[in-house]
Parts: sequence; structure tokens; C-alpha cells
Amino acid sequence: MNGYKAFYRGRETEVEAGSSREAQQKAAAFFKAKKEYEVTVVICEKDGEQVTHLPLF
Repeated sequence: MNGYKAFYRGRETEVEAGSSREAQQKAAAFFKAKKEYEVTVVICEKDGEQVTHLPLF
């Protein structure tokens, strides 16, 4: 299981799922979103290790 942070209309939550699609579905159910594709997910933890995101300029 991987850890994801989900964002929807100014709100956020953390979910654990096996894939980003599964995380998006779980988060959409949590937010009660009518359209799952409006929920954005970002991976934060993979196999127990923290994932660092670096901006590319």
C-alpha cells in the first residue's frame, strides 16, 4: 500500500491505496465528489519510504 494526499475544491485528505486510481476513487467517495476526475492525488509514500517531489524549472 502506498500513501497519497488527495485534493478536492480546497479540501485535502490522506488515503492509502495500491494505485493512484484506487486512491482517487477512495478520495472521491470521502469527499462525496460527483466527478472522480476532479479529485487530484499525489503520491507521498511508497513501500514505507517518503517520496520527495522536486520542481522542475
